[in-house]
Amino acid sequence: MSFYFISIGGTGAKVMESLTHLCIAGILPENERLFISAIDPDVGNGNLERTSTALNNFAVFQHFSVGNDDLLFKNKISIVRPFPFNPTGHDKTLDDLTEFYQHNNSPVGKLYEALYTKKERETTLNEGFRGHPSIGAAVLAKKFEEGSKLTAQIEKTIGEGDNVKIFLAGSVFGGTGAAGLPTIARLLKNNLADYADRISIGGILILPYFSFTPTEIKDELFARSENFLPNTKAALKYYSERENLFDATYFIGDSVMTAVKEFSVGSANQRNEAHVVELYAALAAADFYSRPIKSPKIFKYICRHEQNRFSWSDFPMSGEKFVQFARFIFAYVHLIKPVLADLVSGNAKAYKYPWFVDFLDGIDVTAPEVVNFNFYAEAFVAWLNQIENLEGREVFLINPAMFEANPARIVDKKIFSALDGNKTNLTLHEIFYRLSEPFNFDSTVKGFGKFLRRLYDSCKI
Repeated sequence: MSFYFISIGGTGAKVMESLTHLCIAGILPENERLFISAIDPDVGNGNLERTSTALNNFAVFQHFSVGNDDLLFKNKISIVRPFPFNPTGHDKTLDDLTEFYQHNNSPVGKLYEALYTKKERETTLNEGFRGHPSIGAAVLAKKFEEGSKLTAQIEKTIGEGDNVKIFLAGSVFGGTGAAGLPTIARLLKNNLADYADRISIGGILILPYFSFTPTEIKDELFARSENFLPNTKAALKYYSERENLFDATYFIGDSVMTAVKEFSVGSANQRNEAHVVELYAALAAADFYSRPIKSPKIFKYICRHEQNRFSWSDFPMSGEKFVQFARFIFAYVHLIKPVLADLVSGNAKAYKYPWFVDFLDGIDVTAPEVVNFNFYAEAFVAWLNQIENLEGREVFLINPAMFEANPARIVDKKIFSALDGNKTNLTLHEIFYRLSEPFNFDSTVKGFGKFLRRLYDSCKI
């Protein structure tokens, strides 16, 4: 089985960020390939950039071995190029993309002028479809098949003998996601009709969960919070009339609209913090991937125990594996990474750290894969910090005191033993001891991957 995840627009990119962390943490079904594709005309979007950085870091270190041809990270991620796929090109307007000049003063041209306002036709689309899905649908229907290599990649995967599960994520209340979800799903279903028994297409329809207050925007075209609910109502009516668009459909939103701290129409300045809704959406993808290729349609609901509080009991998964991964990352950031830095700089002696001698002596800890893992570990902590500090909601998955210093440093090392709020005897000192105690292992097998596996195992209760 191979999994495909297609993010559409800025909200889809945020879901992709959460899914990337879940994949690395081992939450997805093991030993399957995950192909990541992104569709967004706003290629400089800050949300997409952050996700892309995490993906590219993982691409460098995902092949860490623990010996005997076994890999540390059980799922491999491949990025489908071009990434992201930009359906509009640079400095193009809707008039440019539809080649309006060929139809000017014709009946088709007059109909086109009636359907789109002058501003919709003449606004450059470098920063997305600006909350106007009618623009996006016209562009995507024309450009997806011309420039995207996604269908060819899926056909190649099927040709290699794999069944394929495809999951799309985007909002239904904005521009790019609202336009792209039904359009891309329909195009994929039509293009892959010959493989209908080998593929399954699922989608997460993300309902409103944030709001913003524009500043210094005069007459510019952009998405508006006050339009989110009517846009959502229209979108849900559309989907209710097209039952066969997805084999599995998920819905997620929030009754509390989290305020975006810094509004931006798009580009690098659109860098919104991670949200628990996006984590739920990523878990929907994990649920879809775990089901058989042709599952019977079922209806499931998720509810939480308290109105304004989220804890592990409110999520459709056991938190045990995720919490162990979080311990592993925090232990690396707070215990291991500073030691490696001191060893490289000559401020520490290797003989004081038996785990370094056992696993890493002679290993270049400044190699790209190690450096990229360092970057990723800090990025994971930053993402988790944003989830925990959700405005208007109390989220308690990881003890908030773990994030009191930035970059991630534990102010009080005693709190590590209650990382998820449950008191344990697993302190940083205990992890150091576990790393250092003798154990049976093949002394000829060394390497950073082998060490990380030992650290991960040492973080288990």
